[in-house]
Amino acid sequence: WLARQLKDLGIRVDQKVVIGDRLDRLSETILTIARQAELCIVTGGLGPTQDDMTAAACARAGEVELALNSEAMDSMTVFFKKRGFVLTKENRRQALLPRTAAVLVNEYGTAPGFRMNISDCLFFFLPGVPSEMKPMFKGRVLPVLEAKLGLKKNILIERLTLFGLGESAAGAALSESETRFPQIEFGFRVHFPYIEVKMISTDENFISVLADAKAWAIDQLKDYLVSKSGQSLAQEVAKLLLKREKTVAIAESCTGGLIANMMTDLSGSSDYFLFSGVTYSNEAKMAVLGVKKETIISCGAVHEQTARAMAMGARRASGADVAISTTGIAGPTGGTKERPVGMVCVGLASDTVAKGETFTFPFEDRMMNKKIFAATALDTLRRYLMGQDQ
Repeated sequence: WLARQLKDLGIRVDQKVVIGDRLDRLSETILTIARQAELCIVTGGLGPTQDDMTAAACARAGEVELALNSEAMDSMTVFFKKRGFVLTKENRRQALLPRTAAVLVNEYGTAPGFRMNISDCLFFFLPGVPSEMKPMFKGRVLPVLEAKLGLKKNILIERLTLFGLGESAAGAALSESETRFPQIEFGFRVHFPYIEVKMISTDENFISVLADAKAWAIDQLKDYLVSKSGQSLAQEVAKLLLKREKTVAIAESCTGGLIANMMTDLSGSSDYFLFSGVTYSNEAKMAVLGVKKETIISCGAVHEQTARAMAMGARRASGADVAISTTGIAGPTGGTKERPVGMVCVGLASDTVAKGETFTFPFEDRMMNKKIFAATALDTLRRYLMGQDQ
């Protein structure tokens, strides 16, 4: 996450280092980086326990003493009082910072951050907890970087979100990008099961070139394009539901509520999301969704007809305009020759269509399968809403 933020600011990340909780190794690494880099961001090790050694390591590397920082102490006192917590002796250790450090107030947790220079390198020390680190970076670090490093504010970035295509295949599809658009930097990021394609220009004079590069990339990747603006599949489905003024219901078996979670993670989802049922057992499929016993007996739980019946049942129970369903084998056990691990049947039902479709993926990992099953169901819904799959 930090590397992406820095890259978007035009800062090249040359190295990432992971160090264990050893004071000597930490201080040595900080000193080495101070001799090589202009900027270093460190996360973690600011907590109240004995193995939280970041401040001590920084003090040793900078040849300064640790001292109780009054600003850090005051911010911690306010945080603890506001939440009704007791400020313990162990917590007070978190206010022991290198004497020359400037405090970065933590509004979301107990550990203050800090910044200081060692040699010619500017160091920022942030909490390791993402919910604390991210807002501290945006609120406390970013303004300092803009002021001290004179960051360019004219960086132009375009993003595309892909589904159904691997990173190597995406790279191959855009292999001519360097010769066609030498002024534009193309990058790829995997966030399974999605691929993000990023196009960057650091010169605002190339706005039209960036637009041309994006249009070319979209044309090359159109069969796998989920979003032209880098949004998630769930966000794009939500936009389509709102645009079409449609409501949705979801019946899940093998995905265990993952699709419903993806959709309801979005603010405003009550405008289009009506119903979710995790009907894991055959009995639940029959009792809640009205899947006929004969369908289960003759076709089995993992079958297109069962997925179709599940979607129809979810739509009937909720009154939604459209419903989707999943039933499959997430693994790593439970697969057979006819129904291998990685197989999922996706159902879709509306006033004009009721169908089931089978997809098979090569993964043995349970969580990977659940994620790609959920994405496949959402993509089926997206294509239907766009009119690509009536």
